Amino acid sequence: MDIIKRVLENLTEEDIARYHDTPTPELKRCLLSYIKDTTRTDFIDEHWITVTSGSDEGITILMSMRPKRLVFFPPTYFWYYTFAENMNLHYEEFPLINDMRIPEVELRRDDMVFIPNPNNPTGHLFEEEELERIFKSGATVVVDEAYFEFSWISSIKYLKKYDNLIILRTFSKAFAFAGQRFGYAIAHPKWIEKMEKFKQPYNVGILTQMLVIESLKNRWLFYGRIKEIEMERERLKEALERLGFNVFPSYTNFLYFKTKNARGLVKELEKRGILVRELWNGIRVSIGKKFENDLFIKTLSELISRGEGVAE
Repeated sequence: MDIIKRVLENLTEEDIARYHDTPTPELKRCLLSYIKDTTRTDFIDEHWITVTSGSDEGITILMSMRPKRLVFFPPTYFWYYTFAENMNLHYEEFPLINDMRIPEVELRRDDMVFIPNPNNPTGHLFEEEELERIFKSGATVVVDEAYFEFSWISSIKYLKKYDNLIILRTFSKAFAFAGQRFGYAIAHPKWIEKMEKFKQPYNVGILTQMLVIESLKNRWLFYGRIKEIEMERERLKEALERLGFNVFPSYTNFLYFKTKNARGLVKELEKRGILVRELWNGIRVSIGKKFENDLFIKTLSELISRGEGVAE
């Protein structure tokens, strides 16, 4: 990719040898410009953002504040559970109801609620009304917008009204930066100040910062890639529906569908070199290249004809 080539050409020995601000002033300016351009937000300034080594670091930083109770709405991002258990934190879960909507739950001000939007693993978006109901509770609410660029729908506008809201983002999805680990948080300055105290110093290296800056300056290149993924996602969704599966509407780079034998089907696919994930009695499949998706559908169809998988 030309972006990587340009960054490496400009990278100096001095860049590598020295500590750098995290983020650098230029990165902060680029991030602010991107946030404002994509959300039409005018009240966010440099005091409302901090950068993290992927959004997972943002999650662990917030959990490190040891809230009295964590609240999850499954099916949800499975790493929330892993991080909470590793830190020996108390959590309670309240399954989504009625076509994957957030249930009525009594929340307390000392709760910390995690909500991926779009949701992971289902890929669907929550309604603004149900999200604002959670914001109004007074609990600390973390909206995980890892897949923001696939929907362009954000809760940022609510930050001005609710100072208990924190938004996490990552470059691992739409920008394909999973190997470089870059994320950021957007929240009221009081939360950014708290997060800065909990995170590691110099947590994002200069090479990653330079790559992010160059990517943001040339973000139109990624917009084309996102559109290609969305088109392929819809093609794959139609193919799965023809096989009889009920596929959730997705605003991400994956699809999720239910099956009566998810675990067994995943194992059979793995034997044939196709890797998908079994989550909450369903299967999540990432959108690959056209030939990869075609192979997945062909193999899945063959397994179903043999009775290995049954649509639900």
